[in-house]
Amino acid sequence: MTEVWEFYAPFAHIEGKYEWCRLRTTTHGIFDTFILFPYSQKVTVYVRDDAGERFMRDRFPECDTYLTANLTILEENNGRVVEGALAASVGPIREATMRFTALDELPKAVEYGGPDKPVWNSPRFACWGVDLTLASHAVGHIRWHDERLEQLDNIPSILTLGSIGHITPFRTNAAL
Repeated sequence: MTEVWEFYAPFAHIEGKYEWCRLRTTTHGIFDTFILFPYSQKVTVYVRDDAGERFMRDRFPECDTYLTANLTILEENNGRVVEGALAASVGPIREATMRFTALDELPKAVEYGGPDKPVWNSPRFACWGVDLTLASHAVGHIRWHDERLEQLDNIPSILTLGSIGHITPFRTNAAL
């Protein structure tokens, strides 16, 4: 793969910790993910189907990937509410539910990444693009592998009405 364009929606996250994302790719189809970072040096990604598992194996084998049959992402109110649910028998998280509710009326276009910004700590791929973001709050819970329960109560978060990403081979600043 030299470069591809991908679209992400719904996409909701608690910045730097938890991310729910439906990837729409030209290479592997459409699939849902739950991403946890940083839990370890590797980014942890949960997928629920063969398309997601193939994508992770082909594109990001350096990530810890877990296949689970119970991962859903639902959106309501034209994408201004996103709800994710995960149940897993493997990996650091065994159960998660989060509901993101937008606070803003109009989205902001926010650029991200660049040719020297790796995706999920990948040594091979970078991504740059634009998110249409809305400030939001998240509620829910996470049950970890050690049975610890983490409650989320009106945590500041970000909802996007859509995101487009340009995936390219990773280049260091020296190569630019």
